Amino acid sequence: MENDALWDAWSHLTDCVRSSKPCHAVNQQKTAEEFFPVLVRGLHVTNREPARKLARVLVGDNDPSRLRVLDVACGSGVWGIAVAEADPEAVVTAQDFPKVLELTRQYLRQHGVESRYDFLPGDLKQVDLGEGRYDLALLGNIVHSEGEASSRRLFERLHHALSPGGRVAVLDMIPRDDRSGPLFPLLFALNMLVNTDEGDTYTLAEYTRWLKSAGFDRIETADIGSHSPALVATRD
Repeated sequence: MENDALWDAWSHLTDCVRSSKPCHAVNQQKTAEEFFPVLVRGLHVTNREPARKLARVLVGDNDPSRLRVLDVACGSGVWGIAVAEADPEAVVTAQDFPKVLELTRQYLRQHGVESRYDFLPGDLKQVDLGEGRYDLALLGNIVHSEGEASSRRLFERLHHALSPGGRVAVLDMIPRDDRSGPLFPLLFALNMLVNTDEGDTYTLAEYTRWLKSAGFDRIETADIGSHSPALVATRD
């Protein structure tokens, strides 16, 4: 099973550290469409309260802002659902592989927000995100599996897809700039090393440099009660 292979890779940790190469690199689409749905229920529960806190940061306590939202590689849709609940006039585009979106729809129906969603099936590296189409993009635990090069291209594409003043919210495991902690982001970096060709966890300094290079001129952090703060970057 894919799950067994993921955990078995840890038995080769020493070789992976020495070579900087995974002993078992997962197939991203196969993992997303077959393995991830097994995890998504637990992830939805774990991220539900942080997602609500993030939505309060993004939406605030003002009148409905009619946000146009893109939830990239959305999984269960937990991050976008929270925004849709906080802004009852928001319209959300859920992007993910087709089989994952079948699961996403189940959660949207459970939360009563499906009528305000549309869907963008496909690989996040290849789908057309459009130009100036969104006010807000959500990246919920995506960057660590994409690696630096792919993530930087994605930030550039999102800058293009966002309207002026648009924001991207990045949720991920973020170690300190000197990588001395916290423990969970560091352990997850090892998990990426043994299982992926490009994955890693990245520091606030790295994110800041990449986002500014992509054209985002303001990067802020927000405490959402999770292992790491949310990053919210605003384009010019």
